[in-house]
Amino acid sequence: MLPGHSSKEGFGMIDAMMALCVTAIGVLALLSFLPLGWSSSRSSDERSRAAMIMHREFENMQALIANKCNPTPTVFTSYTKNVNSSGQGTAITGDQVFRVNKTITPVAGKPNAWTVTVQVIWTGTSTGVRDSHQVVQQDDYTFPGLGGSTTVCASTSSVSYN
Repeated sequence: MLPGHSSKEGFGMIDAMMALCVTAIGVLALLSFLPLGWSSSRSSDERSRAAMIMHREFENMQALIANKCNPTPTVFTSYTKNVNSSGQGTAITGDQVFRVNKTITPVAGKPNAWTVTVQVIWTGTSTGVRDSHQVVQQDDYTFPGLGGSTTVCASTSSVSYN
């Protein structure tokens, strides 16, 4: 026991120091989980953005292929392009670049159907996200069309599937 202190005060100081040490160890243990959380958050963000880009590509392909007035690929066709996460044509600060690989394949035995496969890859992964959809030409998507129930295209249009 220290001179000039009662035994009760000495134990209070030791208890306080032990409480501080236990709290410090707990805080340090929690801090060790931060990098894991950041990594999971980044990975989730990349997958979400890739899925959004993939969905947008499917929507565009459906609009282009389903329109009977647009010329469609008659053989297996492959396209590759880079897309910025911001959606801008040129990269801005903080953008991540995603590579979009897209193939359009006519479905055998179905003259007005195509299989569209889209794969979106980003830095750090070699597989990314990938999915396939079948798209069928439909009168409801015809534009520009002339006339009532029959499909008559006003002109031959040129479209880019890339």
